[in-house]
Amino acid sequence: MFVTPENFALRAGNDDLADYQFNKKVIHHLFCRECGIASFSRGKKPDGTEMIAINVRCLDGVDVSDLKPQPIDARTCSAR
Repeated sequence: MFVTPENFALRAGNDDLADYQFNKKVIHHLFCRECGIASFSRGKKPDGTEMIAINVRCLDGVDVSDLKPQPIDARTCSAR
């Protein structure tokens, strides 16, 4: 799930997060130092808009079996 920073609040665990970057080092992949779960990432869209990608499996009250993912064909994506 992608949200803008104003729609994101990290309520706990900030001190337990580690940051991993690779390749161009433009996306901050944040994960738990203790268990290794990648909970969210911070980055920017091609137009410069800041975005946060959230691993919804880390959200309280979300049953992932109720979600209906929408497939995206990256070969036809205009952002490529």
